[in-house]
Amino acid sequence: MHNSIALIRKDFILTRKFALLLIPYFVLMLYSNAQAYTVFSLLPALLLLINACTIDMQHNNQKFLATLPVPRQRLIQAKYLTIIPLSLFSLICTLIMYWVAVTMGKLDEPLRWRELGLITAVIPLLAAFYLPLYYWLGQKGMQFVNVVFMMVIMLSFTTFGSLNKEFPALAQWVQNGKIENMLLVVIGVLAYLIIIYASYLISSRIYVNKDI
Repeated sequence: MHNSIALIRKDFILTRKFALLLIPYFVLMLYSNAQAYTVFSLLPALLLLINACTIDMQHNNQKFLATLPVPRQRLIQAKYLTIIPLSLFSLICTLIMYWVAVTMGKLDEPLRWRELGLITAVIPLLAAFYLPLYYWLGQKGMQFVNVVFMMVIMLSFTTFGSLNKEFPALAQWVQNGKIENMLLVVIGVLAYLIIIYASYLISSRIYVNKDI
């Protein structure tokens, strides 16, 4: 457990300077479209994750970490666990932006905490698609993947706006918390967990068998 905490701390140290660049991002979002504050929580965590992975690649940190007396599976676990504090960091920043927007009079609505929680939960799901590619393709391939992944994230901003039309049951839950079909919820949660766990298994298999 101590090793995992140290590895998570390593990722935060790598991204601490980049995190400062998120301040202008939230300020811009606050003045341009504060009403869409829930969607803006998606980008910071994923940007920090991509930045940490990119720095690891540039400095050959994977080769150094592989020499430590730590199982490679533990290294993968730490990378996936890093997604949790990154998501919380993004959530806290969004809550601060919401409070500032309300204080400045740009927002006069209650916190859409269900919608915000749902979008925050999407962060690990998107990371589950990114990390196996990160371990598989290496530095050269990741330059292309990072560009494509950022385009997917930007498209997600418009996609979330249309989810209410495509999934009225989801829109109803976001608005009033009512759930008519609990079976669909259970299936959705199970699918969510299976995708993340399968992503971890794929990344672990790639990294364990990889000649670094």
